[in-house]
Amino acid sequence: MRFKDLASKRVAILGLGREGQSVWRQLRRRYPEMPLGLFEEAPGEDGFSSLLNPLVDQYNLGPLDVSHLKQFDVLVRSAGISPYRQELEQLRLSGMRFTTASSLWFAENPGARTICITGTKGKSTTAALVTHLLKWTGLKACLSGNIGRPMLDCDVNDVDWWVIELSSYQISDLEAAPGYVMILNLSDEHIDWHGGSARYRADKLRLAKLARGKGLIVNAADGVLVKSLDKSGGITWFNRGDGWSAGLDRVTKRQAGGGKAVRVVRGPASLPGKHNMHNLAATLTLLDELGLEIQDLDKALAAFSGLPHRLQTIGTRDGVRYVDDSISTTPVSVVAALETLGTDGMVLLLGGLDRGLDWHQFARGLAGHPPLAIITMPDNGEKVYAALQAAGVDPTGGLHTVDNLSEAVKLAQSLAPDNGCILLSPGAPSFPHFRDFEDRGNQFAAFAGIEKSISGTH
Repeated sequence: MRFKDLASKRVAILGLGREGQSVWRQLRRRYPEMPLGLFEEAPGEDGFSSLLNPLVDQYNLGPLDVSHLKQFDVLVRSAGISPYRQELEQLRLSGMRFTTASSLWFAENPGARTICITGTKGKSTTAALVTHLLKWTGLKACLSGNIGRPMLDCDVNDVDWWVIELSSYQISDLEAAPGYVMILNLSDEHIDWHGGSARYRADKLRLAKLARGKGLIVNAADGVLVKSLDKSGGITWFNRGDGWSAGLDRVTKRQAGGGKAVRVVRGPASLPGKHNMHNLAATLTLLDELGLEIQDLDKALAAFSGLPHRLQTIGTRDGVRYVDDSISTTPVSVVAALETLGTDGMVLLLGGLDRGLDWHQFARGLAGHPPLAIITMPDNGEKVYAALQAAGVDPTGGLHTVDNLSEAVKLAQSLAPDNGCILLSPGAPSFPHFRDFEDRGNQFAAFAGIEKSISGTH
């Protein structure tokens, strides 16, 4: 479905976040007088509603109402609104047509050269790294999708490669023919939104089906991906055989058949930890597939600055280092943070939106060598606290639960030793207490008394 197909239809946009607003801008540019239904369940804080023309923009604030939505021909679903919600399932059964901002972009740009990246963790870093290295070679690369600007807001002219990070929210009903697809890993996340872990995994793996047996790059170190895709064709595996493989602080490319190393690349300071070596191995595998070689790769990697809010050291105060990993939204990403930073002298801040994830495996993994102290926060703080207690996690500095981030930082400062570290790695989304993970990270810095440049949406 393209924008021209919407011209004579009664159209409503569900959700007025970044994607919904980008759809509204495109429709208004093409059809200034076209009546639109705009549906938002909670008031936004960005002043978007003040831009609307009440003569043509029908703004609706509050819960989605099926009887009202039936008045439209096409609903444009924003990524945050699950297609599995009862209201949307009911509308779909009645014959309602749906599309999304991502599907519209792909329909409008069938000839675009695209690299679509997904995974439970690491997709943002990998997408940013791919974009950085493509630009280093002199190519014009645009970073977009779930990171960077919404695709519909980007100038489609003068772009060699589109690097598109895609979340499971965007993939679940995506209509697209991507050029290259990278799948980094797969573990449970967003199971509340998808209605279960099986559907989450199926939606994530849907991107492999869209690749249509070509240009698919997959992590052979992830057992779920191997079990799900090993019999599929058209896959280039990393962490297997003669491809790029991740070590603790480097990646290695071996001879055919898994023989001796023919190339070793050390990870730069901006990519700490083995999990980032998997991201680097995926990126270098892609460059090989594209036929690109970077002569001074070490210099190119050293110039990569990493992502804000991803294991970002934001400063030191009173001898204590503060690390912002606010982008961490799963227990798996917390484990990666602790493996990278270590647990000695560490005060860990955990907790956020409860999406029904099971924290018991995470807790059992901490039982042998926990951080100095752990502080949990709403909304799932008490649930995480209970899982840690049940697993026998007994930090020297204790387990604690508090009511908000401000209290967590204040308590952490009283517990952290000299040369210690306070790590915000929540393992859960920021809603409803923060606007987004960036807002959470910036407030963490403010509560810590550390001045930092406030990052915009990257």
